Amino acid sequence: MKFDPSPTAIWKKYERDRDYKRSIGLYDRVRRNEAFYLGRQWEGLRVQSLDPLIFNVLRRCVNLFVSMLVSDDVAVRAQPFDMDKDGRQTAHVLERAFASAIERSGVKALGRPLLKNACVDGDACFYMHFDPALETGQAVKGDIAVELIDSTNICFGNAACDEVQRQPYIIIAMRRDADEVRQEARANGISASDAEAIRPDDSGEYHRYRTSSDSDRVTVLLHMRRTENGIAFCKTTRNAVVMREKVLPYRLYPVTHLCWNRVRGSCHGESPLTEAIPNQIAINKLYSMYVQCIKQVAFPKIVYDMTRFPNGWSNDVGKAIGMRGNPNEAIAAAFRAPDISAQVLQLLKQMMTDTAELMGASEAALGTVNPDNTSAIIAVQNATAAPLELTKMEFYRFTEDWARVFLDLMGAHYGVRTLVLPNEDGGEPETCTFDFSALAGQDMRLQVDVGAASYWSETMQTMTNDHLLESGVISDPLVYLENVPDYQVRGKHDLLHALRVQRQQQKEANSNAENSNES
Repeated sequence: MKFDPSPTAIWKKYERDRDYKRSIGLYDRVRRNEAFYLGRQWEGLRVQSLDPLIFNVLRRCVNLFVSMLVSDDVAVRAQPFDMDKDGRQTAHVLERAFASAIERSGVKALGRPLLKNACVDGDACFYMHFDPALETGQAVKGDIAVELIDSTNICFGNAACDEVQRQPYIIIAMRRDADEVRQEARANGISASDAEAIRPDDSGEYHRYRTSSDSDRVTVLLHMRRTENGIAFCKTTRNAVVMREKVLPYRLYPVTHLCWNRVRGSCHGESPLTEAIPNQIAINKLYSMYVQCIKQVAFPKIVYDMTRFPNGWSNDVGKAIGMRGNPNEAIAAAFRAPDISAQVLQLLKQMMTDTAELMGASEAALGTVNPDNTSAIIAVQNATAAPLELTKMEFYRFTEDWARVFLDLMGAHYGVRTLVLPNEDGGEPETCTFDFSALAGQDMRLQVDVGAASYWSETMQTMTNDHLLESGVISDPLVYLENVPDYQVRGKHDLLHALRVQRQQQKEANSNAENSNES
């Protein structure tokens, strides 16, 4: 099917996706889940008979899930399939380049809001692009930038599939200042008359919460599609072109997508908050009514005969009370209403516990259990974390996806760059130049270690080397040190260099001794 790059055609695709999102109730569901997570759980209700109380079980569960899944430790190792001398150098170059790009883009810090958005909304996305203005500390400017995209702002060409690389096209919607967009359009070669057609528009259901400055903003659509020569990009508004279509030599869409709970036949996931919101509403209502009832009936009331006290009863200390009749007769009594049933509070506590446990947050995981039996508590915590293993594996898959996109963008944009690499002979680090354009089109073995996995693999590798050394399989200390991860031995390269120098001196001494014996 022939692609129509006109703003009207792209806007029709965007509207078609918005109709799909409305049909599945995505906009309303996202707003509601976000409001309940933030604690705005009585929003829109006019309550006069009782004080609205909030016991936010949902936020505590979401924070627990994010803290159990997120990790700021991400190690990426990319190796060519041909590991000759040049292949080993390429592996060292890519390891240093990945570490620098990950640190400069802040992608590890974005993992926390990404997981929070995925848990609250159902899914979330990363969009990666090359920013030529970023400082890199060397003569060449530009590096990879990462943006967090909400589920309401990503439009897949095939709404029944959640796999990014199988999409016929992808649209990312952005709300930006109209003057800024006009300036960008003129910088992209759009005529001044066409750029003036960019006017602020109404976001409608685009934003979860409207702001006062929204009237000065315009919806910009970034359209990307796959072609024979790479990925084609163009930017449009409803009636104007911001950037004409251009093709970049990418093999992958620069988009990664994470679903919390996958829904069959839909590109959007489901949030664990959606099914727990009725429980949260019931907890808030019962607690509010329970407290209101306590305030009304907990304190004793004075009951008196109005025929004997025409001016009413007074509890003021020392104040005389006028009455009619004989004051020695009983004229007043204290009244106490029946106590509230203990089942109400028991039901509330049970509802809060059951809601948290059904979501996957037990009392042991939340830290509300007395540590009487440590082994049992650890076993319960492990059992609680088990349902999150599927989500954790999905997050690891998501991390590997953006690492592959990083590699794709490096090969397309980095060009020739200078890097500092460790000396394989153990000497001073070497400074070398590397042409990243040689990576374009190459297949790499990509290994991504996230969180405790990287620590575990390095520790296990060191322990294995220790056992091989003890059993005699490894007898050379140089071989042992070369197989130990760099971070496990401080000053590893200096130690290797000293051992090599010592071995060379020993060889020379032995050679001199043999020569003297022969003479």
